[in-house]
This record gives sequence, structure tokens and C-alpha cells, in this order.
Amino acid sequence: MKVLEAYQIPIISLEDKAYQYTFSGNDTFFAAFEQDWVEKGTFNVTVDLTKSALMIQVQLQITGSIELTCDRSLELFDHALAVNEKLIFKYSDHSEDMGDNLFLLDRKEPKLNLSQDIFDFIALEVPMKKLHPRFLVEGTDTERDEFIYTTDRADANQTKSAEEATDPRWAALQKLKDLK
Repeated sequence: MKVLEAYQIPIISLEDKAYQYTFSGNDTFFAAFEQDWVEKGTFNVTVDLTKSALMIQVQLQITGSIELTCDRSLELFDHALAVNEKLIFKYSDHSEDMGDNLFLLDRKEPKLNLSQDIFDFIALEVPMKKLHPRFLVEGTDTERDEFIYTTDRADANQTKSAEEATDPRWAALQKLKDLK
């Protein structure tokens, strides 16, 4: 798509030195990927590209915000972005994703397309549990879901009295269990 062409860097004519590029994006960038994960937002990307004879190192700094829907109240809210990632492209005779932000890049490739990488890093910033900031201010969920364990003697006495009050029919079975 033409929207994503703005995130390409012509690398075939670059000399072996450091360069800096800036990109910005909005809702049209997210619409170009035809997905429901992130649909609205604005961001700015600063790309520090260092080209050498063997590889290209790209440092991406993404700032901005994306619009998310709260899982609890279904309200829309803006989630801040602050991403700092490094990509390494090593020259090869074919293109391949090696994992861990390491890529093989065909030497004949004229452009470096960063649109998919930018989208992936933004999508990774979406939290698993999307909560409106007002719910985070009231108290974290860990306070409510905290499990407290005590070894109070009073609890042990209560369980013993509960065992004594068992049905006499089960007492015969309990005797069999104690024989083992």
C-alpha cells in the first residue's frame, strides 16, 4: 500500500556511515494492516541507521499513544507508547528472519521496509489486560487478589471440631483409612 511506502529507506545508495530518519503515523497506518489489534493512534519514530559493509544496524525509538478499549468498562482510553528496540540486518544472498531482531537481507534489496517492524513493536506494547487508567489509580488488582496464609492455632481447633461432628456413617470409612 502507498501508506506503508513512507516507511521505506532506500539503502542501496547509502554510504557506510550513520544516518537518522524520522517517521510519524496515525490511524491510516494501522488501517493498512487490516487487523483489529490496534486501530487508532498516533506515533513518532526516530530511526538511527548505521550502515557498514557487512550489516545494517537500526535503532528504533517509538513514542506516542494508541487508543484501546478497557476490558472492564468498555471505555476508550489512550495508552502511552515508549519503545526502544534494535534491529540487525546482515547482508546475505537471500532474505530471511533469523529471530531475536536479526534478519538476513539480500544484497540486491534496494529498500529497507520498516513498516511491519514498527507495527509489531507497537502491537507488543498493548497490555494483556487493558484497564482504563482510573482503575489503576484506585488500587492495583494484586491488592484484591492477594492470598494470605496463616498458621493460627484457632483455625486448627476449628477443623478438629468440624471433624468430630462428622456423620457416623463416615466414621467407619475413616477407620479403614487410618489402618493404611
